[in-house]
Amino acid sequence: MITAPPPRTTSRWDRIDEYGLLFVLVASTAPLALSGLSWLLFGGRSWVINLAAAVVTCALAAGVVLRRGGDLPVRWVAVGAAAAGVAVIWSVIGIAHHGTAQTVTGLRLILIPVALAVIVAALAPDAVRRLLTALSWMVVANAVAGVAQVLIGPATLVEWGFSPHHNVRYIDGVFRVPGLTEFNAELGLLAGAYLLGYVACWLTPKRRPLSVLWHVAATAAVLCLVLSTSRSGALLVVAGVTGALVLPYTRSRARRLLAVAIAGSIAVGVAATFVVIGAGGTASLFERFGVWGDLLATVPLAGDGIGAAGGASYSRVASSPPRFVDNYFLNVGLQFGPVVMVLLLAATAYALVRLARASAGRPELVLPIALLSGLAGASLTVDTWEFASTMLTLILFGYHGLRPDPTASDPARR
Repeated sequence: MITAPPPRTTSRWDRIDEYGLLFVLVASTAPLALSGLSWLLFGGRSWVINLAAAVVTCALAAGVVLRRGGDLPVRWVAVGAAAAGVAVIWSVIGIAHHGTAQTVTGLRLILIPVALAVIVAALAPDAVRRLLTALSWMVVANAVAGVAQVLIGPATLVEWGFSPHHNVRYIDGVFRVPGLTEFNAELGLLAGAYLLGYVACWLTPKRRPLSVLWHVAATAAVLCLVLSTSRSGALLVVAGVTGALVLPYTRSRARRLLAVAIAGSIAVGVAATFVVIGAGGTASLFERFGVWGDLLATVPLAGDGIGAAGGASYSRVASSPPRFVDNYFLNVGLQFGPVVMVLLLAATAYALVRLARASAGRPELVLPIALLSGLAGASLTVDTWEFASTMLTLILFGYHGLRPDPTASDPARR
């Protein structure tokens, strides 16, 4: 569990961490907008900004570990050493299967969310709140861009240089807008993560959002979710809210039945919305089931190593056939083997059970229950861990909900 850090003054390093993370936040929530800048500075190599964000993230995380690593409990040091050992072993396997470049890319995709969590953990609560405010502005900007893209139309967007198979996508005959992100699924997951964090704060005692900007951003997130028609983003919200309503411990049978009824109503309402806008088809989902079965039938016991599936296999440095499986648990199975995949599923279920039991005495645990439930649900249909904007949003809301609120006694700062 996250415990409150001792009071301390803001140092130069604290400001560097916050400003560096602000750059990463903007780069991950508006990569399409920044691609224009890449044409001016890097000759159209948009991957340079993405790489710069990754380098900044890793550098900030390394700085936090070097400055504060001596304060870590021994058990966390042991966990870190074990994780490093696992990374080395499966990196060697990955290099043997598909080379160093693709393996390093896969390792980066795995470590970025961990690095983001390390950085946010070192920030003061005020800094986390400021970053959430910046995130709110970026969600609103994505909504404005999405509406503009609908009004402009996909044909004109392609004429302006948008990629017809990446930025501008038609699925089941429906135009799925990207907003300021690179493609519709990225926008939908960002919107779903923000909306889930916002709703989870409402369900968490003493964490209900009072900022007008947060309310506007939540409305914008709903609009982004609809315009992107991302079913994975919708599943992130539905699974998270369902977990927050149903899993926390309560002795009242009536309250539990009411929670189940509300969760069911939300699920039906979201499904009906997607049917109305023409994005309710299930053919692609059943097609995935067949693909997943074929992939699992051929994977070695130890997997194909880091980088064997997901974004690394689609990167510009990939040397093996692309394998984007739209299921992060299966993604882990292909990289680390089916045994590790099963262990990850079991660990996720175990964590939810522990959190649900502990929530009887700690009602603030509703928020991590919601975030973990949503992440687990969405991971069944998309490689959520590889979307930096989604993971950063969930991490920021998680730390905001579990750490002391410096504005609690000062309403003027809310």
